[in-house]
Amino acid sequence: MAKLKPQIILFLALAFSTSIRCQENKKPNIIETKPTSSMKPLQENWAKKNISQKWIEIKKDAKGYLIYQPCDGNTTTIDFKKKINLAEIRNQIETQNIEYDIREDINANNKFFISFFKNKNQVLQIEGTEYDAKNQIVLFKIEKQYYLMTPFENRNSFRKIKNQCNKAKVSELEFLPIN
Repeated sequence: MAKLKPQIILFLALAFSTSIRCQENKKPNIIETKPTSSMKPLQENWAKKNISQKWIEIKKDAKGYLIYQPCDGNTTTIDFKKKINLAEIRNQIETQNIEYDIREDINANNKFFISFFKNKNQVLQIEGTEYDAKNQIVLFKIEKQYYLMTPFENRNSFRKIKNQCNKAKVSELEFLPIN
């Protein structure tokens, strides 16, 4: 029994140090990049004009707006015309493809509705409302979820934060809520 005590103590010490290292690896490994292009504000009556067909999600923190690449998954994007009669919503984990026969757009000055129908049944409705014209940010409502989005071509006008996970899943960052 006396010979086992040093072995048990050694085993516990190794297990404890491994546990601490594993906890340290769960911290985010963040890479932040600055914008590489400038931003133009939304034009007046932008929603009545040609609405962008591809959008990317924007997050907000204490420094302002950014595009966040999570450790686990993708940045949310929406492509209204991925292919003919196919819209794509790429969420963080899963991609949702919406097949449709008819697309109906209702546009106002600073708001739009896009409805997708398959066999005369509505399969999806997206509502877009101007949120921050200066930064070209639109508040999307899809079903009961809200997203801050910007046209995909603006992606280089925002800071980017990438939460790298080299070997194991790490905790994701938290952002300010949408007001």
